[in-house]
Amino acid sequence: MNQVVHQIPLVVVGGWGVDAAMLLPLFDNWPGEIHLVSLTDTIMDRCETVADVARYLLDRYPCPSVWAGWSQGAQVAMAAASQGDLPVSRVITLAGFPRFVAAPDWPVGMAADTFETFRAAVADESGQAWRRFQQLLIHGCDDYRQARKDLLPWLKHGTPVSPDKLVRGLEWLEMEDQVALWRQIRVPALHLQAERDAVVRSWAGSLVPAERSEVVTVAGMSHWPRGQALTLCRDEIRRFVFGKGDLWQV
Repeated sequence: MNQVVHQIPLVVVGGWGVDAAMLLPLFDNWPGEIHLVSLTDTIMDRCETVADVARYLLDRYPCPSVWAGWSQGAQVAMAAASQGDLPVSRVITLAGFPRFVAAPDWPVGMAADTFETFRAAVADESGQAWRRFQQLLIHGCDDYRQARKDLLPWLKHGTPVSPDKLVRGLEWLEMEDQVALWRQIRVPALHLQAERDAVVRSWAGSLVPAERSEVVTVAGMSHWPRGQALTLCRDEIRRFVFGKGDLWQV
C-alpha cells in the first residue's frame, strides 16, 4: 500500500467559459484539500482585471498552497504567484499562455482578426459560440469519440457564466499581457503545454521562462487535459510538486 507523505492544499482555477471541475480527474487522490474556482459571475462582478481576481482569491485562500490554472485560469494563477510571498508555493499552468492575442512582439498568439471574429460571435449568439469553443477543447485528440462522450455532460450543464461575462472574459484575454511576468516569476512554475492544442499555439520557442520555471509539452494532449494525457500530466505534476520518490497516491 502506498503512503501519502504530503498534505498540500491545491487551488485550481478554470479558464474562459469552463467549469474548473472538468479538471478534477487530473487531481484524483491529491493529498490535501482541493479548492475549485471557476470564473463565474460572482467573481467577475467583484473584479475588474485578472490581477483583481488573483487578489480576491488570495484573500479567500491565504494558506500556502499549490495553484494550478487552466487556460485563462493560468493567468490568474500566475498573477497570484506574483502577489504573495507565501500563499502560492508552486504554480502549474495547463494549456496556459502569458498573452492570448498576437502582437508584433508576440506572434504566437491568436491572430487579432480571428479573435475579433470570435468575440463578435460571442456577442451576437453566445450560446452557439460557446458550444463551438467547447468542441475546440477536444479537437485533435486520438480518442475523439470518447472525448465527445466526456464533454457531453458539460455541454448539457451549459456555460458557467452569463453572456455578458463571457464577453468580459474575452476583454481580459485581449488585454492581459504577462510575458514579462512569466520571464521573471520567482515562484517555481511548471508550464504544461498541449501538443495538440487547437486554442493555444505553443509559445515554448518564443519565451525564455524564469529560472525556476519549466516548460513541458504533453504528448497527445488537447486543450482540455483528459484521456491518456492525464497520466502524463500527473507524472509531471507529481515530480514537480513532490520531487523524485515522493508519492501522490493512496
